[in-house]
Amino acid sequence: MQLANVSSGAAARVRLALLLTAIVLAVEVVGGLWAHSLALLSDAGHVVTDLVVLALSSFALAQVQRPASARRSFGYQRVGILVALANALLLGAIVVGIVFEAVRRLQHPGAVQGGLMAAAAVVGLVISLVIARSLQPMQGDLTVRSALMHIWGDAWASGGIIVAGVLIVLTGWLPIDPLLSLAIAALIAWSAWRVVKAGVDILLESTPSDLRTDSVVTAVKRVPGVRDLHDLHIWSLGAQTRAMSAHLLIDDQRVAQAQDILAEVREVLAHEFEIEHTTIQFESLVCRPGDVFCVQPDGHPHLDDAHDRMTRRAAG
Repeated sequence: MQLANVSSGAAARVRLALLLTAIVLAVEVVGGLWAHSLALLSDAGHVVTDLVVLALSSFALAQVQRPASARRSFGYQRVGILVALANALLLGAIVVGIVFEAVRRLQHPGAVQGGLMAAAAVVGLVISLVIARSLQPMQGDLTVRSALMHIWGDAWASGGIIVAGVLIVLTGWLPIDPLLSLAIAALIAWSAWRVVKAGVDILLESTPSDLRTDSVVTAVKRVPGVRDLHDLHIWSLGAQTRAMSAHLLIDDQRVAQAQDILAEVREVLAHEFEIEHTTIQFESLVCRPGDVFCVQPDGHPHLDDAHDRMTRRAAG
């Protein structure tokens, strides 16, 4: 329920960002044509990709809220991861385009009305900052974070265009525009790499980067009755949901209290490590007849089996 509420709030903010980004696009197209600014028109092309990204992000956040089914028992949380990776690849394509255009403009600079160029970029910068501020609280969701990377890319691009426009007005130095574009491309590439890395880690079911498995083992072993935790696997179902499976070795005298131990272990995992989805198999060195929750580790025979073998040997 909490995940659904977070996704619902994020979806509303992404829809608002979509509307504001459309306004930025209109301002930059008009301003670019009026000022004969290729930089503004190029950034308008970047904003078009932002509209696509935000539309995909809105779709992904809607999918995340869909309930689990018999076929997709974990729900649709990873739709957002796939969209985030697609967004990052799109950012990579934008970087290539910016670098190509910057090199071309360094070789063949053109006349630009710096004042109009800077004025249009100021509008774009203000709106981008408003969008970024709106989405910032939701950046724990990888889908929102990838969209936010696009918005910050717009903000940096607008800032660069403002600086370039002012310098062109003051000095007439045209190469400043493509040089700043190359710096912006480097920042966008770094942001895209961070999103790709986070998305791939989730798809490969890697242990979350901010979590150490030895810390989890130590914390669980503090629970009374727990002797060891092994066969431990921790992964992310989505950007905000973690899962864990493990074997839990408990004291022989506490086998009958397995359910109480399980409840305490789950509380530790949820509060200290934000692991809500757990699958835990209990083990004990000695299992007696009627022990419902008892499974023995490999190499340790069940008490019934050991007794039967001893009886057969005595009879033989």
